[in-house]
Amino acid sequence: MTRARAAAQIQVNQRLVRERDRQRSRELWRFLVSAAVLALPVLGYVWQRVDFLRVSGRYERLQIDLGKANDERERLRVERATLIDHERIERLARKQLGLVDPAPDDVHNVRLFDGRVGAVERSVEAGALAVPMPILSRKPAKAPAPAPGRRTRP
Repeated sequence: MTRARAAAQIQVNQRLVRERDRQRSRELWRFLVSAAVLALPVLGYVWQRVDFLRVSGRYERLQIDLGKANDERERLRVERATLIDHERIERLARKQLGLVDPAPDDVHNVRLFDGRVGAVERSVEAGALAVPMPILSRKPAKAPAPAPGRRTRP
């Protein structure tokens, strides 16, 4: 076979067009649609089960973490109660810091008066009777501003 003849055959074959078989085409589409109708619910069920297993696993891990957190909270509560024990603090203050009880005349009481912390309470003697008198820390009150149009005397 020569090249010219081979080229002529190729050109002849290029004009050939295969007709579509409409019945075969319909059968193919029916098969694809019925397969999709059957596969979609199965895929939906599988996706739902996989998602359920994923959420269940996460729930289990969170339950374990919650149990650990509750145990840790209880341990810390007991430790806090131990650490804030007044006898333990006093023992440490005396032993490690060398603190001692103050002399009775060095004790000063602080009280609240009208929601403000009063300064050190002093005793004022009136005759034979000692009466405690609070010293309040107050800021000097400002004079009210004059009304507009009124003059004040210098």
